Amino acid sequence: MQQQPIKQQHELAQTNNTPTFAELAKNQLMHRYGMTVQEWTIYDAEISIGLLKLRTAFPTQTRNYSDREHDMLMALWFEIFVAIEPGIFHEAIMRIVTADRKGFFPSPGQVMGIIEDIQAERERQAAEERIKTHAAYLQQIQQRVDSGENCSTCKFCEHRDAPQKLGSAKTKIQLFCQNPDSFKYEGQYGHGTVATILCEHYEKVTVDSIE
Repeated sequence: MQQQPIKQQHELAQTNNTPTFAELAKNQLMHRYGMTVQEWTIYDAEISIGLLKLRTAFPTQTRNYSDREHDMLMALWFEIFVAIEPGIFHEAIMRIVTADRKGFFPSPGQVMGIIEDIQAERERQAAEERIKTHAAYLQQIQQRVDSGENCSTCKFCEHRDAPQKLGSAKTKIQLFCQNPDSFKYEGQYGHGTVATILCEHYEKVTVDSIE
């Protein structure tokens, strides 16, 4: 008995309301990763577009693919790249298309290698941005301290005579934070803090607070 072509099998399955390979793959993957229809639509569109770009850029390897082969390729790539952010996947595809000089359709492993490079670049950029932001924050804090916004002028700070060193008979005016929410809180104990400290609870001392 002669077997029907793949395309006719696909059309027959649709006529008989039998799920196609693509539909079966979709249902399996959605169930496996707990995806909503909306999430599937986003990833399905992104990977479909990515594969279409690759098939357009490298037509020799995929021009004779049957519908079933295309569905299998789509399902395989989706399963491999389902955890990748769509924007990163798109950037990886564009890098391959624009930088390739050999003309061979890339393997999933090659694409994943580009994706890992992009992820590493973004993590490095994010780390550099965090360092810059923190440095700017420290500079701002130092400027406030230098201008007089520090423990010595905070309304939560108590100035009192205390030993210069533990067990020493010599005393001097020390600063003791009285705000329990501050990381510098010492209450009636401790060794005192320094004027160059500035915490997030700083409030400038006023005449009313002194009274």
